[in-house]
Amino acid sequence: MDSTNLLERRLQISGIFVILGLLVEGLCLLGRGPIAFILFVGLGGFLFAAGILLYLYSLLGAQGEPSKQ
Repeated sequence: MDSTNLLERRLQISGIFVILGLLVEGLCLLGRGPIAFILFVGLGGFLFAAGILLYLYSLLGAQGEPSKQ
C-alpha cells in the first residue's frame, strides 16, 4: 500500500471523527438538561478530540516514512 494512500485514508477517518463530534455537539445544543450537557462534553468532545489527535498523528507518521519514487 502506498504511503500517500494511507495518509489520505487516515485524514479521511480523522475528518469523519471531527464531523461526527460537531454533529453530536450541535444536536446536544437543542436538548435541555444535564444529559444533553454530558453528551455534549463526553461524546462530542471525545469524537472531536479523537479526530484532531488522529489528524496530528497521521501528519507525524507521514514525515517519518521515506518516499519511494
